[in-house]
Amino acid sequence: MHTSQVQEVIAALDNSFSGSIVHPISGGLINTSFCIENPAGKKVFLQQINEQVFARPEQIAANLLVIYTELEKQNAAHSMAKPLAFENGGWLFRDTKGSCWRIADYIEAVTYQRAERPAQLEMAVKSFAGFTALLKEVALDKLYTTLADFHNLSLRFLQFQEAIATGHPGRRNEASYLIEGLLQRSTYADLYQQMSQSPDDFKKRVMHHDAKLSNLLFDKKEDRVLAVADLDTTMPGFFFSDLGDMVRSMSCSDDENSHQPTRVSVVPAAYSMLYTQYRSILSSQLTKAETELLHGAGLLMIYMQSIRFLTDYLNGDRYYKTERVGQNLDRALHQFTLLCSVEEHLKKEYRFSVR
Repeated sequence: MHTSQVQEVIAALDNSFSGSIVHPISGGLINTSFCIENPAGKKVFLQQINEQVFARPEQIAANLLVIYTELEKQNAAHSMAKPLAFENGGWLFRDTKGSCWRIADYIEAVTYQRAERPAQLEMAVKSFAGFTALLKEVALDKLYTTLADFHNLSLRFLQFQEAIATGHPGRRNEASYLIEGLLQRSTYADLYQQMSQSPDDFKKRVMHHDAKLSNLLFDKKEDRVLAVADLDTTMPGFFFSDLGDMVRSMSCSDDENSHQPTRVSVVPAAYSMLYTQYRSILSSQLTKAETELLHGAGLLMIYMQSIRFLTDYLNGDRYYKTERVGQNLDRALHQFTLLCSVEEHLKKEYRFSVR
C-alpha cells in the first residue's frame, strides 16, 4: 500500500483530519485497514475494499446503511461501527489509482483469534445470534448478495468433483484417502440441495456469514462485546451459516492451521453452549424443519470447508494463502477430522445424524 494513496483518501475527509497519524491495522485477510487519528485525537476507521473479492463495493456500502438504519430503530446502533460519509457526501471514495475506500467510526477494542475464557464463547454466540434477531424485520430484497454462492454447498461440491477430475495428478493420489472420505459423505451436499428447494421449511434471513471470534470487538477493560465487525458478507442466507461457522471455529480443540490435524476434536462443553444459546435466542424465528436440523449446522459448514481446502489443494493452492507445502491438505484433513469427531459426538450425546 502506497502512503500517497492513504494521504489522498485522508484529504477526502473533512479538514480536521489534515496532518493525521496513520495507524495500520493488521490481521485482515481480505481488505486493508487503517486507524486515522487527527491532531485533536479523533479517530476513524479507514478501509480499502479488495475488489478482487468484492467486485461491487457499492453493494457493501448500501447493505451497511440498511443494517445500521435497522439497528438504530432497535436502539442497538452500537452493535456495529457507524458508516461515515466522505466530505463530498459519498459513502465510498475512489483514489486516482482506482482503489475504493470507505470509512466508519473507530471503536477502541481488542480482538481474539481464540477464546481465552469460556465466557467469551458465550458472549460470541449471543452476539452473532442476537445480531440476526435484531435484523429480523429487514426486508431481504433490500440487501444485496455481496458474495454470490458463498455458502452454496451444491456449488462447492461441484467444484470439488471438477478438481478431482482435472486437478494435479500427484496431489490427487496423495489425497486419495481424504477424497474418498469426503465423497462418502456426499449426503451433506444432497441435504443442502433439498434445503435450497424448500423455501417454506428453510428460510433465508440476515446472516453474518463469517461468524468467528476475531470478528467481534471486545472491550479492552471489561469482558464484554462492543460490536460485531466485518459485515461485508452480511446478507441473506440459510440457518446453518453462522452457527455452523461458530461450531467449526470455536468448538474445536485446535485451529485449522494445526500441525497435528489428525489429533483435533470437538470440545463437548463448547459445542453444547454454542448450540443451546443459539437455539434459545433464535427459537422464535426458526421453522420446525430448521429446529430439527439445527445440529446439522456444524456438519454442513465443516464439510463445506474441508472440501474447499481440498479443492484448492488439488488445483494448486490458488485461493487460500499458504506458508508451507501441503498446508491446504492439512487444513482439509483438520476439518475432516473435526467433522468425524462432531459426527460421533452428535450420535452419542444427541442421537443425531443426517447420514
